[in-house]
Amino acid sequence: MKNSSIDTIAAISTSVGDSGIGIVRLSGKDALDIAGKIFKSKDGKKPLEYKTHTIHYGWVINTSKGEKTGEIVDEALLTVMRAPRSFTKEDIVEINCHAGIVATRRVLELCLENNARLAEPGEFTKRAFLNGRIDLAQAEAVLDVIRAKTDLALRIGAEQLKGSLSAGLNRIRADLIETLTSLEANIDFPEEDISLVAGASMKNKLIGAHKALKELILGSKKAKIMREGIAAVICGKPNVGKSSLLNALLRRERSIVSPVAGTTRDTIEEIIDIQGIPVRIVDTAGILEPRDLVERMAVSRSKSQIKNADLVLLLFDNNKKLSKEDRFLMQRLRRKTVIAVVNKSDLAGRLDKGAVCRAFGPIVEISAKKMKNINLLEEAISKIFFQGRVSTPEPLWMSNLRHINKAVQAQKFIESSLNSLDNSLSPELISEDIKEALYCLDDILGLRFSEELLEKIFSEFCIGK
Repeated sequence: MKNSSIDTIAAISTSVGDSGIGIVRLSGKDALDIAGKIFKSKDGKKPLEYKTHTIHYGWVINTSKGEKTGEIVDEALLTVMRAPRSFTKEDIVEINCHAGIVATRRVLELCLENNARLAEPGEFTKRAFLNGRIDLAQAEAVLDVIRAKTDLALRIGAEQLKGSLSAGLNRIRADLIETLTSLEANIDFPEEDISLVAGASMKNKLIGAHKALKELILGSKKAKIMREGIAAVICGKPNVGKSSLLNALLRRERSIVSPVAGTTRDTIEEIIDIQGIPVRIVDTAGILEPRDLVERMAVSRSKSQIKNADLVLLLFDNNKKLSKEDRFLMQRLRRKTVIAVVNKSDLAGRLDKGAVCRAFGPIVEISAKKMKNINLLEEAISKIFFQGRVSTPEPLWMSNLRHINKAVQAQKFIESSLNSLDNSLSPELISEDIKEALYCLDDILGLRFSEELLEKIFSEFCIGK
């Protein structure tokens, strides 16, 4: 039988493992009753007696039949949040117990034994959406907040969760609905042609909606980068300092650094926060002529990483002349986005920097070993994608690919309606385009949706959220 939305659901809402607190969450009409069966408070009251948004001290009691019935399972704090003043707009109970695999799992088992159902992935947030507490764009922002890899990505997710994007989209909807209402009136009374004043007002509303969507879409590239990050690869001939550069960017020892060429025999990946941009940076093996199967596999993996990279940091040795290996990489990477990095700038210069500049433009000179000019390299990485330092995200930045695609579709329908209005085409044609644009915005906000869409969105969530 398919799970029902009226079931009382339960799940562990904190990560499983050793930590200070583990939280088991209940949501639904029987949440208080179930909690009352397994929780014994110090004041002797039942959860059904407690006021909303209150916390109570007590113990979780074993209710399973057997010789251990009634024994204390764990010390706990119980939080009560009554409908509709809760995340799901249902009665919610959170049992704060000691974290650990055994304790939290046992509390969850007791909830399930007393007629709660194990929550599906994202079901708490899904209920918040279905019960009207948040719209679909806000629900998806919950996942953005959870997955944020940098402070800026977190701020974008938090703004969308707060409803800033939704408010902006609703303003666009309001203008489109006002225009549509005027058109529908004209369709109902065809003997009254659209006046010049009414036509100008409609056009201004449509132009305003088109401009607002255009700004959202233009900002979406930056927001998407900050949400998903960029893939960057460090490459260069053996012993040029690739591992040292990775360590310098990380500000810690991650890769083994050795004067022996070919020390790195496989790719090494790390996530780095560079001026608010999450950068998945890969240190590749610098072996161009593999000597054995392991090195052949390493070279193959390095080639794959370089092929799929958004950015390549091509490293040169300032103390050596351009070699055959250097020129081979320069030729091979001519179609990629490349920052040429000259390492060991503290040593005597023998490198033909002019040749490198002619191939890739301005170079960045660093000393990875001495942490010299690493900040300049980080600036260069940021400028590649933003043409300047990123400090504060716009309140209405849109980072979700589903939202971006729908916004692009809506913009195209508005363009079509403007063309029809300029060419004095029938109000019915203009009306249909505006309706299609509204449908696209409704899809973003969840004012219309399919069960398949919800399943796809919320399946990406963890069970406890």
